[in-house]
Amino acid sequence: MSNFLSPAAAYLNRRNELLAERAVVQSPVVIQTINKALLASEIAMATFHDLESLNTLQQRKARLIDWHETQSQQELQNFELLSNRLSLPEEADEQAYLGYQHDFTRLADSFPWQKASLQMVQNDLFSTTFNLWLETLEELFSAQNRKPLFIRIEKILAFSISKIPVLGEAVDAYRQLAPVMTASHEKARSSDDYFRTLESYTEAANLCCRGILIFCFTTEAVLRGRKLPTEAILADKIKGHYDSVIDGTHPYF
Repeated sequence: MSNFLSPAAAYLNRRNELLAERAVVQSPVVIQTINKALLASEIAMATFHDLESLNTLQQRKARLIDWHETQSQQELQNFELLSNRLSLPEEADEQAYLGYQHDFTRLADSFPWQKASLQMVQNDLFSTTFNLWLETLEELFSAQNRKPLFIRIEKILAFSISKIPVLGEAVDAYRQLAPVMTASHEKARSSDDYFRTLESYTEAANLCCRGILIFCFTTEAVLRGRKLPTEAILADKIKGHYDSVIDGTHPYF
């Protein structure tokens, strides 16, 4: 991505544009649309706050890992090559995912770990996913045409689904991620005019935030040595995040 801004800087630009637009319109319908976009922006920035907090936690935990640079990196590459041979359909299919998770777990259990470990694989996944979502938030705030953004969100979610078995029995995370991935895929097939509307911005922000929050809540559980959250807990945490932005109690504010 060229001319990369931090999500915070891109957010301020977007927010100022929305406020300037709202100041000159008269239509209550348009004002309501702009207000929804402003709220979506605030939710996205609160999500960015949670993402950065998670990254700080992950970096602290990573310092505790015993890295054996050359040998461990070779092992990690070998494991990735083997895991990439496992088959997972592109479309959402829970039964196929369960089979994939079973095969992934069997591979991880039978892999001849010596210098590397599954914890290192998890750490690489966290770092990669963090950077992917960081760039996506910047694109959310700065893009004028959001078709590539919906495609990008779908690809990140597909990537996440293919990797979450490394966290353990993650079917509940899958059940939360799959509908967001499907919705992103469907939105990416909308008319060209839609991708320049504020409605598309608000929807992209919502899908982006949901994907990030599922990643954050699931990853935090792993980093803190807790059980992975159930589907119901994930849904409740996501709702709580949105509510905290609306009532102004989120730590970002």
